[in-house]
Amino acid sequence: MDSHLIDKTVRQYVDGISDQYYPMTGSVIAVMAAQAAALAEACVQISLDNQVDKLDWQDVTTRIEQLAHIKSTLLEWSNQDISTGRTDNPPAADNGNQNALFDYAVEIAKLSLEAAEKLQDFRPMTYASLKDDLEIAVYLLTSTAQTAALLLKHNLSTVSNPALTEPYHTILTDLGQQINQLAAAQSTRQPM
Repeated sequence: MDSHLIDKTVRQYVDGISDQYYPMTGSVIAVMAAQAAALAEACVQISLDNQVDKLDWQDVTTRIEQLAHIKSTLLEWSNQDISTGRTDNPPAADNGNQNALFDYAVEIAKLSLEAAEKLQDFRPMTYASLKDDLEIAVYLLTSTAQTAALLLKHNLSTVSNPALTEPYHTILTDLGQQINQLAAAQSTRQPM
């Protein structure tokens, strides 16, 4: 696998993922989260562009920079996953690599949650025509956080060393609580 698969076109990336001999689950989740963060960044930027006289420019540009940083970090996590050629197989990994697999899923979930929370805070300032787009970005980010937590849960279930997995079970519980809080806030906005 090309270590810079994310530098390819979307079609090349998707084809590259489907041509692998191991599931690139973490990389796929990270790229999905980066795409959602890009949508979030666009919603905030366009809101500023259309309300420059109403919004605090410095505050909003700081938010844009934070979302751009999250997006870039998620892409780097994806690239790291690709370049290490890891196998998404915790039992086959040594303890250091098992920790890396766990940390990988945790970081994707945390970054997704951070971006979703930033969007929720920005919600009242969103330009009217972008409100649905912003909600979609929040849903996507919450979903990638939930999916990364599911990856962590799966990886933890395949390792029998409690000393290694115990700290991550606590993290998984915390992530679940954060995801549930975001989901509860979203359910009040669901059109269905």
